[in-house]
Amino acid sequence: MRVSSPARALTRYVTRYRLRYAAGVACLGAATLLSLAIPRTVQRAVEALEADAGGAPVGAYVGIILLLALGNGVARLGSRFAMMGSAQRVEYDVRNDLYRSLLRFPPAFYARHSIGDLMARSSSDISAVRVLAGFGAVSFISTVFAFVGALGAMIAVDPWLTLYALAPYPTLVALARRANVTIHERTQAAQDQLGVLSARVQEHLAAMSVVRAYTMEGQAAAEFDRANGEYLRRSLALGRTLSQFVPLTGLITGLGALIVLWLGGRAVMDGRLTLGALVAFNGYLAYLAWPTLALGFTLSIVRRGLTSMERIQEIVATAPAPEPHAAPLGGAPAIRFSNLTFAYEDRPPALREVSFEVTPGETVAVVGHTGSGKSTLGALLARLWEPPAGTVFVGGRDVGDLPLGTLRGALGYVPQEAFLFSRSISDNVTLGRSMIAPDVVRAAAAVAGVADEVERFPAGWETVVGERGLTVSGGQRQRLALARALAGAPAILVLDDVFASVDAAKEEEIVENLRRAAWGRTVLLMTHRLRAARAADRVVVLAEGRVAETGTHDELLGRGGLYAQLWRIQQLEEEIARA
Repeated sequence: MRVSSPARALTRYVTRYRLRYAAGVACLGAATLLSLAIPRTVQRAVEALEADAGGAPVGAYVGIILLLALGNGVARLGSRFAMMGSAQRVEYDVRNDLYRSLLRFPPAFYARHSIGDLMARSSSDISAVRVLAGFGAVSFISTVFAFVGALGAMIAVDPWLTLYALAPYPTLVALARRANVTIHERTQAAQDQLGVLSARVQEHLAAMSVVRAYTMEGQAAAEFDRANGEYLRRSLALGRTLSQFVPLTGLITGLGALIVLWLGGRAVMDGRLTLGALVAFNGYLAYLAWPTLALGFTLSIVRRGLTSMERIQEIVATAPAPEPHAAPLGGAPAIRFSNLTFAYEDRPPALREVSFEVTPGETVAVVGHTGSGKSTLGALLARLWEPPAGTVFVGGRDVGDLPLGTLRGALGYVPQEAFLFSRSISDNVTLGRSMIAPDVVRAAAAVAGVADEVERFPAGWETVVGERGLTVSGGQRQRLALARALAGAPAILVLDDVFASVDAAKEEEIVENLRRAAWGRTVLLMTHRLRAARAADRVVVLAEGRVAETGTHDELLGRGGLYAQLWRIQQLEEEIARA
């Protein structure tokens, strides 16, 4: 999908609140008119004093100016309430769209993007978009209104003096265009480096136990210092661009004022211009001073906001389309792999011409050495990675043709690395599936061999596990993930090495429980623990990504092949452990 321009993308969000923005723009227009009326009132007061110093109604003019200033303040306050409130809503919408987009990407996307970079896009980039949609919009529109309004008022006083006063401004425009390009490039560089810096922090905090166990604190601090130093260098480069541009705008504004003082003063002395008109003209020119001085700041807000919007759009615009609601599969479907060859990006094939079938209600174990491709089978079946067309089938249909909701609604998938959220154990099992009752949670945990351990915790099922489940053991984490899969009563169970972190006795207990609980379901069990494979209806042995042999446990032992070799090795390991 082609990524739309950041300005067009932001406009789509802003137009959702066009009435609020319209109210804010109207307030800014009113504030501009009220501000421009002040120099005109001062002109009339000066001219009245020139005509009759003793009888001039100076108090009335002062009162009018105070009322105009008060009205200007109220109008500007209203504009900020309307537009900055809208910017908060734009931020809310952008954040929601970004998060929903992140949920739809496959693992290949997360292999290419660091979590730190995605977090930077989800935090600092969204904040920059909010500033652009709020304060940036107020500043930009105020600047436009100020230039248009003041320019019109100055022309009404004296067109030639206006032309002379604005003579330096083409130089300002040229500088602004050049600075805009540089600001964009350096803002992009700074934001990219912030993503790198965030990735360093996220990685080291997530692996803090490893960092401390291997006394890597010095190395981690040095890596962070290098990334932080590069971010400082890029930020300073951006700051230098702004610091050079802002004084130049002040210089140009000052030159305009000097020109007005010189030429305007001569016009007053020659009688071509009244003193009041010159005072008013200077007031209009002074009204332009702040927008001119703030032009660099406004440009930086606009450029950073658009750069951040571009980074966000790189995610939102390329996200896969949401899957429509789909009906679940009926019964326990068959699973079939047909001449499946699959390779991860820039790596040799993990699977080569793999073909076998799991019939409805059958349990098939897939075993093999580490790296033989067992986990890849489960990931492809769940379409966490997309398999080649015509290679993976569920219920006789290519998984690529099945809606994801239909496919994954039929799967109970337990990955090799079980993940728990930082919430209660009960919530980790149900995962928001309100139809799963507490007794179902308890029954699923009992099958997984973890219910009694949970109930011994002081808070029981309401115990809140730490981030990524670090406050429970690896074995408990894996068994809770198994309970999560069982609780949904799926038609297909895909279990990836769920016995890796339990002892032999607990493994026997869980295997026996699973034999009863999985009756009538289609089960694909990837494991290197052959005691669990022995309980399967059939065993598929993988070697270097290929099917080496297949059969029952007894048949494979009788053949004396790779499976028999693995069995003898595990038996020997158990005897050594018991000795």
